[in-house]
Amino acid sequence: MDGPSPMTTSSLRKLRVRIPSGSKVHCISHKDDPDGLCNAAIIRCATRCSFSLTGYEDLERVLAETPRGLDWLVMGDLGLSEKIDLINGLPAIARHVLYLDHHLLSARSKNALQRAGVIVHHSLDNCTSVLAWDAFKEKLPESAVNLAAYGAVTDPPVSGRLTRQVMLKTSWNLDAYEGHLLALALSSHACTTALRETTVRELATLKLPHQIVAVRRLADRQAASMLKVQRQLFDRAIVRRRIAIARGSGLSLGTTAELLLGVPNAVASLVYNTKTSGHTRISVRSTDECDRHLGKVLSNLSHRVGGEGGGHKIAAGAMVPTARLQEFLRLFIRKVGG
Repeated sequence: MDGPSPMTTSSLRKLRVRIPSGSKVHCISHKDDPDGLCNAAIIRCATRCSFSLTGYEDLERVLAETPRGLDWLVMGDLGLSEKIDLINGLPAIARHVLYLDHHLLSARSKNALQRAGVIVHHSLDNCTSVLAWDAFKEKLPESAVNLAAYGAVTDPPVSGRLTRQVMLKTSWNLDAYEGHLLALALSSHACTTALRETTVRELATLKLPHQIVAVRRLADRQAASMLKVQRQLFDRAIVRRRIAIARGSGLSLGTTAELLLGVPNAVASLVYNTKTSGHTRISVRSTDECDRHLGKVLSNLSHRVGGEGGGHKIAAGAMVPTARLQEFLRLFIRKVGG
């Protein structure tokens, strides 16, 4: 057999994925942060795979466009929890499916993945690129561990065993610089799909982010504008029960939510951006003073208003119908604001 048994998880035993040379492999990974791009770069470095990048809301479309007859489909950093219909359709795409993720995963979704024969490497304590490095490190050059470090230093802080192993093998200062340079570039609306795909290809050759000229230039421009954007955010933010709320700026929603968290006395921030499709994207962040798990809160509340969402303890996102945005905001303030 050329792969481990289904439902292998990081909490059960070590996972080593052995994909024979010449296998037809495709990777689908999250497009909006270093963790997602570095996951794709690690898989490409190890397998020479083709790949697609997607946001959570576009995953169904990207899957529909994915070539059939694959030997392996590797999916990473995509938050499949409660996407049961999508999970059920995975066996039709590839002989083997590997799912790498660090988002919340419900028992119902775990059961669906098991029934679909999906191999799962899941952990709440280690980001996706770290899980990818762990699964494929026998086929990776030594320096590929830096790709995992870029994800680890820029995603919500975790202290899993694999993360500690990655950070002990790398230079904290250098990887923090490279990872945040990449994060700044990706947070810009000027970072196109083409540039993201080029960045994955370059990272897969183990080129450093600062050596990718377009990434460095975009990050420099983004850094220069962030203080100005933060001042504008503070001026227009509405604070309800220590939750700072504002419409999105010229930065990515996640970056905007992080900046908004600096509002005095705020323990959580929420940023939203209405799309022409009749839906509104939402990103939330919190400090340690907030005693709620934002991923669980957004998963629950978004479903109550006909949307979907989820994420991590201090960083999460959702997509809700615009017509029910104000209802969602009231529910969120009541739940998180106390």
